[in-house]
Amino acid sequence: MVMNNNTALAIYEQAGPALLARQPATIVKLPYKTNTEWTQMRSILEQRLTMLRNWRMSWWEHWALLATYILPRRYHWLIVPNNNVRGLPINTEIVDPTGTQAMRICAAGLMSGMCSPSRPWFKLRPSVKGFDMDQEGQLWFDEVEERIYAVMAGSNYYDSKAQQYEDLVVFGTAPKIIYEDEKDVIRCYNPCAGEYFLISGSTFRIEGFARLFVLTVNQIIEMFGVENCPNDVQSMWQQKGSSLEVERIVAHMIEPNYPVQPRGGGPEIGVIRGDYTYREYYWIWGTSSDKPLSQRGFKELPFTSPRWAVTSNDPYGRSPGMDALPDIMQLQVETRRKAQGIEKQVNPPLLADVSMKNEPSSTLPGHVTYVPGLGPDKGMRPIYTVDPKLEHMTADIKEVQERIRRGFFNDLFLMIASDDKTNRTAYEIAARQQEKLQVLGPVIERLQNEDLSQDIKRIFSILARKNMLPALPDSLRNVPMEIEYISMLTLAQRAASTAGVERFVAMVGRVGSAKQEILELPEWEEMMREYADDLIVPHKVLKSRENYQSAVAEIKRAQAKAMQGAQAQQGLTETLPAVADSAKSLSETDTGGGLSALQMMLGGGAAGAGAGVPTPGAV
Repeated sequence: MVMNNNTALAIYEQAGPALLARQPATIVKLPYKTNTEWTQMRSILEQRLTMLRNWRMSWWEHWALLATYILPRRYHWLIVPNNNVRGLPINTEIVDPTGTQAMRICAAGLMSGMCSPSRPWFKLRPSVKGFDMDQEGQLWFDEVEERIYAVMAGSNYYDSKAQQYEDLVVFGTAPKIIYEDEKDVIRCYNPCAGEYFLISGSTFRIEGFARLFVLTVNQIIEMFGVENCPNDVQSMWQQKGSSLEVERIVAHMIEPNYPVQPRGGGPEIGVIRGDYTYREYYWIWGTSSDKPLSQRGFKELPFTSPRWAVTSNDPYGRSPGMDALPDIMQLQVETRRKAQGIEKQVNPPLLADVSMKNEPSSTLPGHVTYVPGLGPDKGMRPIYTVDPKLEHMTADIKEVQERIRRGFFNDLFLMIASDDKTNRTAYEIAARQQEKLQVLGPVIERLQNEDLSQDIKRIFSILARKNMLPALPDSLRNVPMEIEYISMLTLAQRAASTAGVERFVAMVGRVGSAKQEILELPEWEEMMREYADDLIVPHKVLKSRENYQSAVAEIKRAQAKAMQGAQAQQGLTETLPAVADSAKSLSETDTGGGLSALQMMLGGGAAGAGAGVPTPGAV
């Protein structure tokens, strides 16, 4: 299916029982017409996939060893259809599951620490340094984050991430495909080791993906539709019955959308029209057909392929499982030897007289074996005495188990549970955690760049194409966006930021009590907004800068008005008693001639009366 419309869905993105029920029972078979372009393109794709398999051979063998001793159910040795051996026991080499259990703790710790479904673990923000974002822009980012979280929670995203981290810890590489889905918006798929092949670009980033996997006829029809299948698959669909469960090998290739010059000349082929960066093909491996099962283009990379550690331009990564593998293999041998030693002690090989060959005998407790003419050399006895030093073997096994757990960072993820000291302070725990996180720092950065950021960008693009995002405010137009991670592991690494602010504010408060001018040193609004961001406070609970400044101005006006009223009241309260006291003093001061000082000021006496000045009595 060629994707010429950005909003269209490929058939496999609508796959399900409802789509399968709409498929016709038969399809009119037209005369076979050779599609030269697809025939040439299929040959080129299969040649490249074969070469990718050759390059992957050494990794493939190493993965087999890792799967045998750690994760046997996540590896396919050979992609062979209709082999009917999937349910056979394949973990017979594991007699001590310490390695598998330690791996699961490491994977669960990464999952809960980096992208836990129970708490926020990323935020979106402008990537322009110093960009002054208004309240409308902040609320837009909050709403987009909530919708992305809702899509992740409503799909199989977190289930897929849990499996991806197990693959990553064991095999060092863990690709995951994210397709659009008609029901859940997105659908994630985890190819297992042995199925996939990766292509590394000039920047050593993974830019191509291929795989071989098996599907039944029923699954092929449901995924790609009857009309897109080759004739043999259509015939089995028409027969129904047991034919629906017959398997076929399906090939899958995602690569950059570059043109291909066919052999012998002619026009270029392979480019999916529509300004797509990547192209994708599905087809039945090794089968001639007039068209592929599916053919489409992508604007962004539809898969992620995180790697634990990378050497040079290797497309596949190294893992903690590879580091712990020697100890895990040693542990299996020692555990077997210990079990053999114990068994030989409680059930030793016996030596019996030949006369007892046809006589009934028993080695069970309480049972009696009767021997005729029993002498000192008659009866049964152990061939040799077995007395292994089990305490030394047990101590070495415990040491190996502890090395395996440390190799999978269990001491980090179970730091508190494994700590023998129970009275540690919160500061001690934080310091120990920060120290150990330095070991995982490069891995966290790689996973964020190669995996989580690509997941978020892919989901954001899908929501944008489906018109499921809020309208972009004018203030954010042409403003680039970046992702900030706020997972538990990331917050632990950034904990020093909030702690520094808290210590600074405490110091300002102590110094400010003696020197009040120091309280004007901090930019209090900016500091509190930064602190709120570090604590992941939603923007909708904070006032915008404009509303905050308006509220502050209103508070200052109210305070000034209240202060003026208080000062006026205080002035009146202080002035009236002072006037009364002054008047009393003046009235009691004798200035001679029977007049007080107050009377003199008010113009009292004979002279004053002639001038029309009120007498003190009148006053």
